[in-house]
Amino acid sequence: MSMTPSSSLPFKATLTRIALSAAAALSVPLAHAADAPVTLTQDAQTITIDNGLVQIRVERSDGYLASIRQHDAEGWHDLSVNEKRAAYEAHGDDFENDPEKALYWDANADVAVVPPGYKEDKKGYFRMREGEAHVSVVAATPDRVEVSVTSAPTPVFPFDIDVRYTLLKGATGFYAQAIVHHGADQPAATFYQNRFVAKTVMDGTFDHWAIGDGKFLPIPQGSITQELSDATFRLADGSIKTKYMNSVFWSQVPVYGYVGAHRGLWMIEASPEYHNGGPVKQGQTLHDNVLLRVLQSVHFGASPVVLKDGEDWRKVYGPFLVYTNQADGPEALWADAERQHEREVAAWPYTWVDTPAYQKARGEVSGRVTLAGAPAGHAWAILSDPGVTWSAQNRGYAFWGDLDAQGHFDLAHVIPGVYDLSVSGSDQPQDLVVHRVTVTANQHLELGTIDWPVEEQGQRLWQIGRFDRSAGEFRNGDDARNYQMFRRYPQQFPHDVDYVIGQSDPARDWNFAQWTVYSERPDWRIRFDVPHVEAGKATLTIGFASSQPAHGKKLTDLRVAVNGTEVAQIHLPKTGTAGYRGSAQDSPYNVRAITFDATLLKPGANLITLRHADAVPYARFSTAGSNQAVPANTTAGQVMYDALRLDVEPAAKP
Repeated sequence: MSMTPSSSLPFKATLTRIALSAAAALSVPLAHAADAPVTLTQDAQTITIDNGLVQIRVERSDGYLASIRQHDAEGWHDLSVNEKRAAYEAHGDDFENDPEKALYWDANADVAVVPPGYKEDKKGYFRMREGEAHVSVVAATPDRVEVSVTSAPTPVFPFDIDVRYTLLKGATGFYAQAIVHHGADQPAATFYQNRFVAKTVMDGTFDHWAIGDGKFLPIPQGSITQELSDATFRLADGSIKTKYMNSVFWSQVPVYGYVGAHRGLWMIEASPEYHNGGPVKQGQTLHDNVLLRVLQSVHFGASPVVLKDGEDWRKVYGPFLVYTNQADGPEALWADAERQHEREVAAWPYTWVDTPAYQKARGEVSGRVTLAGAPAGHAWAILSDPGVTWSAQNRGYAFWGDLDAQGHFDLAHVIPGVYDLSVSGSDQPQDLVVHRVTVTANQHLELGTIDWPVEEQGQRLWQIGRFDRSAGEFRNGDDARNYQMFRRYPQQFPHDVDYVIGQSDPARDWNFAQWTVYSERPDWRIRFDVPHVEAGKATLTIGFASSQPAHGKKLTDLRVAVNGTEVAQIHLPKTGTAGYRGSAQDSPYNVRAITFDATLLKPGANLITLRHADAVPYARFSTAGSNQAVPANTTAGQVMYDALRLDVEPAAKP
């Protein structure tokens, strides 16, 4: 076919017509398939579900998916792993666990007391094995076929599991969900993580990851020269690959997947309500040829579900959509997946789900938040488990949304129950909490105007950063998802942080983490002028987005001094993995308000220092770490500052 432009038709228009013709040719069989019923085929080994667009095969022996296939004018195409596995090298536990399986569900949990004669798998790992799964068809109509994969509790994994796979008529993807139940006859246990793991085909169909906001990354294919830490490797070209590099805030990235020249395979989530940890929950998405839908995890310090002996608990994780599409190029595939996400959100909660634990009758909660009489902004309104900090939420479901410019919030599709309402943000160190909000099915609860008391400790002298639970606004904070970020510090701050109020730029002159290594001196300096000093109380309020003690220590040892006088020692536990897994915050958040005599300040120049008492020179630290078999063992400790604020309240006059 000649591609020479004609005199009457511009070249661009010619290409457009060709593309449209190809799309039209493709649409004929697809349109026909969209009208096809969902079919069910069974034999002794597998159950096959097919709607003419997508086909999945479920293995009877263990309930895993043996294949995920997509149909077009040329026939069926494998999107999941098959015999062509050698295109590039994948490593880590996700790959080693049955690399030939297309998709499976797994979990991590442990019992408080392991019965005699039993032994838990590493990290309490659980996956249905041959003979443990019961596979059955629970729905079979021309419009919907659903397969249930169940397993009974074991002495070391005391949970009933019901995994569902659902294919609808006309859908170019299938749905998955997991229902987890700890019965009243089961022992005390802790439930840490559960997820679905898909393995994509490695024959060149996919060559890029698509991770949020149209971000496309080439899939690393270089050979591995060194294992650095858990699922973290150095490649021959010197680059680092790790399954943690593509972690995201789940609520902010409901669409991600694999793309190639013409095909995509995606995870699409209509609602994040079943995740633990609310809007700051972070976790993995994909790596190598492994496409994950993690439904709950304790990464970045999030909390597990801790259950007492005989405590009855049940939760539905999902459903979410495993979506397949076809288009010309990654951008078009991404745009189509985004449109599909919008359709899923509009359909939530799904009417076709008929498991009793799934709540379809929902309520709505709205209100308005003011701060010192003005609309509160730049904040979340969050409904979560009562009596628990919202970022530690895990047992039930959570619902959240942003406040608009007028301070309004509206939380729709809320499962009936009792919640705490938290408002977090608005440059306030502490959250606003309204306890015991009762939500009723098919009712709209209007809470009216809620006034949020402003936290004032006197006259504001200065502030660095914004109280929003993140160090993302500081230097490197927007690029934190990289391996061993502390190694940048001596090049970027050869004289350490020396910050001058009114002159320095926080995005340039304040690092996102104060590591327990330093270039020249172990303290960071904040310089500021005070025109005059009065007797009274000064308060230095510090928000900590993350903390990790120095290697071998249980608590941080951060010393705060004002003009050479120590006013505080701050001892914080490890809050999560942000320092070495790549983030500018963890789920747990800490605030310290340090009060001191205002007369420690002086007219003119003043100095506040922040010093890790257990810090060491970077050169010594890096030399010691170079001999370690696993350098991650020598990752520097750190604190990540959310914001720092200094206020002075003059003493009352007699």
